[in-house]
Amino acid sequence: MSTPIRVRVRMYQVGFGDCFLVSIEYDGPLDDGRAERHVLIDYGTSHPPRDGRADGAMGDVAALIEQHTGGVLDVLVVTHRHRDHLGGFGVDAGAEIMRRLAPKLVLRSWTEDPALPATADGPGVAPAEPPNGLSRASVRHAALLAQAQEHVAKLSGLVGLDDDVKAAAAEQLKNAEAVGLLDELSRGDRGRYLYAGMDSGIEAVIPGLRATVLGPPTVDQDPRVAKQRKDDPEYWLTGLGASLRVVGSAADPGGVAAQVSYGAGPVHWLIDRLANQRSHSVARLVRDLDDALNNTSVILLLEVEGVSMLFPGDAQIENWQHTLDRLGAEPQLRRRLADVDLYKVGHHGSRNATPRSLHDLWRARSSDARLAAVMSTREGVHGKADNAVPKQQLVTALREVGDLYSTDDLDGGEAWLELEADAAHGPFRLVPFAPPGP
Repeated sequence: MSTPIRVRVRMYQVGFGDCFLVSIEYDGPLDDGRAERHVLIDYGTSHPPRDGRADGAMGDVAALIEQHTGGVLDVLVVTHRHRDHLGGFGVDAGAEIMRRLAPKLVLRSWTEDPALPATADGPGVAPAEPPNGLSRASVRHAALLAQAQEHVAKLSGLVGLDDDVKAAAAEQLKNAEAVGLLDELSRGDRGRYLYAGMDSGIEAVIPGLRATVLGPPTVDQDPRVAKQRKDDPEYWLTGLGASLRVVGSAADPGGVAAQVSYGAGPVHWLIDRLANQRSHSVARLVRDLDDALNNTSVILLLEVEGVSMLFPGDAQIENWQHTLDRLGAEPQLRRRLADVDLYKVGHHGSRNATPRSLHDLWRARSSDARLAAVMSTREGVHGKADNAVPKQQLVTALREVGDLYSTDDLDGGEAWLELEADAAHGPFRLVPFAPPGP
């Protein structure tokens, strides 16, 4: 039987978003005659690269993926439903290529199972037998997330909102076209909807690759992932409904409120104050929905021979906590995480997605081989000063324990960054960029 001999990780330049190709090379052909297997993890962007870098057009990126896979994609992983992780599937040029690549296995979060109800208007919406081994509580949480996105879509069309709030709200929308293509690619027995501890099915498609699903937990596995404030199971409905009443219902049938001129004076001042309140209300809801969707991220620990890679999507602490709580009682899992060779920096370098306890494991590791950290991000997109993404304190901390590679540093027009490792022992090393041939 053929044995893995090399692991390659390509991080494509997409600006603010994630798109990674993990390739396993073998010492001889497998059953289908190929001597390689490929896993694509996410394919999206919300903001293009900065000037002076490759333009990151999603159609062009898809063409590179097709070239690098030889036209065959074995596994597709979409960590969660944010646009900067799946938006490319809604682009015509990219969608056409993804259909041609025809992944054999499509992995998504348990909250994305199309068999789940799309709305949550009452306790009776859950099916008598929830799919995928889920409980009614988990099914209801997924449905509430879907309804929350619908409410935020309505809110984002109201007048008087700050432009930044409108832009942030747009990033929380359903990305219906992208999700539709993913549902298409997942039909039959190709789609799996993962939660912590579940068998991913990767090992049956990619010999020698071990995949451990660390997250997300279901609501039953860890209620903290739901972030249900004040122990209110109707938080999304009551909170969003109240804000809808606050912002008013002055929208036309198309969902966009009419523009009205009030002139100067006290009335104008009052309208400005109400508009400001409206923006604050929507901003809070957008922030909460952003956190909740990030906590549906799939967290995968991939291991092949003597090399391991950690891909956490945008998972935040409520998602991570389910794994972190196990480390004291499971020394083997603790060692596996401590000895990770490559870490995909969570949430583009934000402050709440790389747990300190995880960094502490890397700082205390006995191995001489440095960690390779890969971060797909763009400065100046989210946050300001101390809250800016990527967070400078995190960047500094990661550089203390490893070599950090960021797409934002690809200022020579590179369309991707590539690392490779000997599958027997690593570590990952940078491959000099060579532009694709004609």
